Amino acid sequence: MAKGNPTVDAAQADTGLAPLNEGPKEPQPPQHGDFVKDPTLDTLPEQLQDLPAPFEGLVLPLETTGNHTSATNSQTVSLDGYPKDNQFGDLVKAHLHPEGPVRAESIKPQDVKWPDGYRSILKKVEGLGDEEDVRVFKVVRGTRKAEILVVTLDTKNERWIGVRFSE
Repeated sequence: MAKGNPTVDAAQADTGLAPLNEGPKEPQPPQHGDFVKDPTLDTLPEQLQDLPAPFEGLVLPLETTGNHTSATNSQTVSLDGYPKDNQFGDLVKAHLHPEGPVRAESIKPQDVKWPDGYRSILKKVEGLGDEEDVRVFKVVRGTRKAEILVVTLDTKNERWIGVRFSE
C-alpha cells in the first residue's frame, strides 16, 4: 500500500479495502509509441537496400492512417486499385514526413529523365511485384526539387515498395 499520500491513505482507511491494482513490481516498457511498426511491412526488401546514388529505396503502406488496411479500401485507392494523384500525395505526406505541401502526379515512364543505371534498378522494382503494377509518380514536396517515385504493389504485405530519386 502507498504510504505518505494523505488522500490515498484516507481513502483506504475509509473503505478498509485493499487497492484493486497494485503498482508494477518492475519498471514496465512503453506499450506503444505514436505508431506501431510492423517489421514485415516497414522493412525495405533486400533488393532495394544499398542502392547506388541517386536512388533510395522506400516503403509506403496502402493508406494514410498507418493501420495497413486492405487494398480495396475505397478511401485510399481509385476504382482500378491504385491511388489517385492526391491520394498518393497524402501517402507521401503521412509516411515520408516532408515539410510543406506535397503534390503528386502520375506520369508516363517515357516522360522521365532517367539517371545512369536506371534499367537495373527498375528491374529490381519490377521483380518485387508484377510488371504491370509498377507506377511512376512525380512528387513535389514543399519548395524542394521534384522527386520521381517508381513503386510497385506488394499485395502480400499490402504496401507500396520502390525507389525515389531527384529529377
